[in-house]
Amino acid sequence: MRRIARAFLRRCRVSEPVAGLVVLAVSELVTNAMVHGEGEVVLRITVAVDVVRVSVTDHNPAPAVLKEAGPDGESGRGIRLVDAISDAWESNGEETWCEFRDARAAA
Repeated sequence: MRRIARAFLRRCRVSEPVAGLVVLAVSELVTNAMVHGEGEVVLRITVAVDVVRVSVTDHNPAPAVLKEAGPDGESGRGIRLVDAISDAWESNGEETWCEFRDARAAA
């Protein structure tokens, strides 16, 4: 997914710094859906004039939540990381999304 996302973002001329953050968010959200979700996992990346939106859906009705991971914990940091690197994020259960603004490379 990371490789496909990187190629798509390059083709859409998303700036390299933003593309790196988007790929990190893709990795975290897809991993979260695969570990905690149910059924098919679907990734959608939408690039508009000034925003990149990453959406990951599965069939788990429970929303993703921010957690406090302990120093030795092996999980619980993914959504916190998405919160830190994105401009906005939300989870309504089956869909978790995040957005990155001012994403396009200068023409």
